[in-house]
Amino acid sequence: MKRTIIRVAIVALFLFIIPILSLPLIGRLLYISSTPHKADTIIVLSGDSEPYYPRTEEAIKLFKQGYAPYIIFTGYGFGGDSAEFLSKIALHFKIPKNAILIEPHAQNTYENFLFSKPIILKHGFHSILIVTSPYHQLRAYLVAKKIFKGTGIKIYNCASSKPESIHYAVYEKIRESRFELMECIKILGYYMLGRI
Repeated sequence: MKRTIIRVAIVALFLFIIPILSLPLIGRLLYISSTPHKADTIIVLSGDSEPYYPRTEEAIKLFKQGYAPYIIFTGYGFGGDSAEFLSKIALHFKIPKNAILIEPHAQNTYENFLFSKPIILKHGFHSILIVTSPYHQLRAYLVAKKIFKGTGIKIYNCASSKPESIHYAVYEKIRESRFELMECIKILGYYMLGRI
């Protein structure tokens, strides 16, 4: 009986406790930077979440602070996070229509950059500032580096919010941790597919 309890405790330790304790470390590994850098355009990846749309909010703030003269919204999206919908939010917050570019077809991170590349090249942009969620930063950056390899386009990153500034309820922290774990799996999958 005592051995069974010890075995259950060891299994629980490796299956549940160690992964839960390592979640803050995983979040830090996925998070690249929130320091904005001036660029030719800001690129906002679909996947923004209701009701606050933090990626779009951050892009609007950066645009108004003069970090870039254009914003590209990319993604087919599902429901309220499509490029079309997010661009309407930007218009509502007084971003000029001629400063907004839309790529409406991408359905994943790889396509966000693949389908935005012709827009970026057509406009002669030499640098992009990626705005995405903290947990999504690493994969977005690695995909962008792969897609824009050999073009000379500089890639900068800015998180929609810093991990330490997220003051979610317990449910939201668990949800965010789930996204971080899923992101690790997606990075591995993208690596195996040659997308990063």
